Amino acid sequence: SSHFGSSVFDVPPSSLLEQSSKADCERMPTAAMEITEAAKSGDGTIINVGIRTTGTFKCPDCTQKFDTEKSKKLHWKFIHDPNRHQE
Repeated sequence: SSHFGSSVFDVPPSSLLEQSSKADCERMPTAAMEITEAAKSGDGTIINVGIRTTGTFKCPDCTQKFDTEKSKKLHWKFIHDPNRHQE
């Protein structure tokens, strides 16, 4: 203990975690979060984490798939278009 009284270093780390987790849980909303199908990605494998695999329109430059042609074109424009990244 320091001469200024109790400090965070006097409390075991596991105790801090327990206090933090309990306080955080008490503030959490009780309703479940709704996630639309369009926002979901992956297929449960490590290789496809963050990759949308269920869309109809496949990007020609990567494995990402989209529900609409417009969303695929926007993805390509902002991610793959070589003319866009000239600075």
